[in-house]
Amino acid sequence: MLFQELNKIKRTSINISMVLMTLGLIMVICPERYIDSLIEGLGYVLLVVATVMALQYLSSKKVLFNTIQLMAALILALLGISVLAFREHILQILGWSFGILMILQGIEAIYSALMYVRPSKRSGWWLLTILAAVLLALGILIILNPWWNTPADLLKVIGAALLFDALVGVLRLIWIWPIKAE
Repeated sequence: MLFQELNKIKRTSINISMVLMTLGLIMVICPERYIDSLIEGLGYVLLVVATVMALQYLSSKKVLFNTIQLMAALILALLGISVLAFREHILQILGWSFGILMILQGIEAIYSALMYVRPSKRSGWWLLTILAAVLLALGILIILNPWWNTPADLLKVIGAALLFDALVGVLRLIWIWPIKAE
């Protein structure tokens, strides 16, 4: 039972890394004339994901975890609506959204490095901690938005940060798995 749950976590981590890598590559290589379409598509994707998550809540057991997922779905729906409705504030919306995502991913990676990798006495756990701290700093930098004033520049920075986030996720997975028996 435990190993089945661990395999689910491993598959979820791999899938999240692949989605982040794909999204990051799309943002980096997207030509400037398609930026508006990409942003609009992002808004619609957020609405679809929020709808699917809300429908999953309706068919769930209504425990605390499912209620937290419903709250995340509502936040995603608000984010999707704001991306579609407030085009003049798109830099702030995208910067804050992806910046917060990077900060949360950085905190999770630091936690994983300190709680799982370091106690398992794996070599290089400190490198994972440094990479996670860089990810956290990237999130803060994206929120502050000091150097990019166009959506194209911001999307390229966010895309590069997502690629780095996927790399940190893959490295974290490599350092944590396989889990060694005591």
